[in-house]
Amino acid sequence: MVSCTLEQIGDRVALVLDPDDAAALNLRPGDTVRLEPAVEGVVRITETWVEDPHARGRAFLRRYTRSFTQLG
Repeated sequence: MVSCTLEQIGDRVALVLDPDDAAALNLRPGDTVRLEPAVEGVVRITETWVEDPHARGRAFLRRYTRSFTQLG
């Protein structure tokens, strides 16, 4: 079982995990975690995913590669 704390940071509430617990859950800073309430106040992680910071750039280059080639 992994335990964590909720901390107030400005006007937001953050879920804070120890580095070992985050590694056990295969989570890194910046990952998005979906939580779902379960029985008796227990919360379970339903899905995690990592957003690729370069995906939009690669999609842009795929879309306009021919245009760039013709210009060059």
